[in-house]
Amino acid sequence: MGERWLKAELHSHCDLDPHDHRFCTCPPEALIREAARLGYEVLAITCHCLDVWSPALAEFAAGLGITLIPGMEVFVAGRRHVLVYNFRTGAPNLDSMAKIRALRRDDTLVIAPHPFFPAPTCLGRLLQRHLDVFDAIEISGFYTAGLDFNRKARRLALECGKTMVGCADAHYLWQLGETYTWIHAEPGIETVIRAVKRGQVRVETRPLSFQEVSRWWADTLRHTLFPHDRARREQAGRFAPRGT
Repeated sequence: MGERWLKAELHSHCDLDPHDHRFCTCPPEALIREAARLGYEVLAITCHCLDVWSPALAEFAAGLGITLIPGMEVFVAGRRHVLVYNFRTGAPNLDSMAKIRALRRDDTLVIAPHPFFPAPTCLGRLLQRHLDVFDAIEISGFYTAGLDFNRKARRLALECGKTMVGCADAHYLWQLGETYTWIHAEPGIETVIRAVKRGQVRVETRPLSFQEVSRWWADTLRHTLFPHDRARREQAGRFAPRGT
């Protein structure tokens, strides 16, 4: 098939997420369908501490022209977030920087998500202390023209020669399509991962409008106060997620 520029989302969540299921109301199938509609060819569903990838779900995605990358957002040093891909193991085996470092391979990928946002879940200085563990630094789509916590991440990536990737950190379907990454690769899990590690990427991004930020907070507040029916999560065995 050959290498070409693939539109990719490497940071998204669905309603199987053990921690954000109140906010993520879309099933993985709906997320994949919407990504396909928007022209994506690469997608990683990175639920917190749960890799939802399975052969059945990957086949479903492939039928819509999408390479589904195994991945999840794990917690280290308490609850600081790290994006890990294709490690083929559960979150308890990746709950420290030392464990991630020890299990890294040529076909795995580690990304620092929203590292300098003002939240206790963000890496902050921990990223700078463990730069060798990370293959890329995320430019998060959650910013506005006047308020952008990605600036320090951009500076660090440029200073250290780290790859930058753009991600929506999508919890709602409407977040797709604003910030994403073009990856120059042949479709496939390992080929995409290798391309990111080599820096064969370019970021496409635009700031959110005030209305979009307001919508995010309104949606989050509504789902916090009125959680959606969790029965969908009880049926998770349909795709037999790994990494539990």
